[in-house]
Amino acid sequence: MSERGVELKVGILVTVCVALLVVFIVLLGGASGGGGEPLYLDVDTSAALKTGAPVKIAGVPAGSVTGVEYRGGEVDPAVGRPVYVRVTLGVDGDKLRTLHPGARFYITSQGILGEKYVEIEPAGSRDGAPLAPGAIVEGEPPLRLEIMALNANRVLSSLAEVLRKNQGRIESFIVDASETMAVVRRAAGRVDDMLARDTGKVDQALDELLAIEGEVKQVAQKVNGILGDGTAIQSAIANVSGLSAELRRAVPPVVGDVRAALGKYAHLADLGADLVTDAKVSALGVLASADQAMGDVKGIIADIASGEGTIGAFLKDKELYDDVREMMKDLKRHPWKFIWKE
Repeated sequence: MSERGVELKVGILVTVCVALLVVFIVLLGGASGGGGEPLYLDVDTSAALKTGAPVKIAGVPAGSVTGVEYRGGEVDPAVGRPVYVRVTLGVDGDKLRTLHPGARFYITSQGILGEKYVEIEPAGSRDGAPLAPGAIVEGEPPLRLEIMALNANRVLSSLAEVLRKNQGRIESFIVDASETMAVVRRAAGRVDDMLARDTGKVDQALDELLAIEGEVKQVAQKVNGILGDGTAIQSAIANVSGLSAELRRAVPPVVGDVRAALGKYAHLADLGADLVTDAKVSALGVLASADQAMGDVKGIIADIASGEGTIGAFLKDKELYDDVREMMKDLKRHPWKFIWKE
């Protein structure tokens, strides 16, 4: 084989390899040549999403990422919120018409360490109009393994610090729990022994409970038999209601008569009270007069006792009293002296 033939074969082989490489890159990256309708996705972080990454709807390829722009938290007047990263998507027109407001947009990866891409879940109400080309949607934050690992590390560090500071308490708690379990096991063993020894008593108690249940059922049946359909009770209630109605009709007249009698009695009582009051006043006047007379008598007696007045002087003068006595004796012996005077 000549040198020219070898060079030709090598050239053909290189051309085929380059063509295969281009096809492989196009197929692997899902490149669509920049076609599709534009759709803008706002996220807090791109999570290393790159231009040319595929866009999938429900796992089906539907376009590619055509741009990743960092906004730095500037407020976009169109949406009225700060935007940190805006991703431009090129979505196939026929598939864009299936997306409605409420669809979920998030950045994920193919496998744990695979290529990043945009996944769209076509959720939301289908009653409204679909998303229009150029619409701006808000994406959900991607799952970041490094942040998860950092948070897990913080949790484990906090837990280790808590365990270190409360080591003594934890050991005491474990000891107490162990002792408590030992007591529970001993109590369970005693209960098992008691049940094993008193199996007959337990069976007897259960039989008595069953017998009581049967008696209760019999009593219930008897009560149901006595009550029947409740006609007797309803009749008794109706009679009581009728009696109550009669009492309500009969009692008011009687109460009215009693009230009238009490009114008359109250009038007589007032009249009697007036009479008693007049008699009381008269009696008080008589008593006052008697009291005054007694006072006068007491005064006269006091004057006589003190020797004032004729009677008092007579009673107080002993000599005059003796003369009077002698004169009275003499008159009794010689009564003729009242007629004849010498």
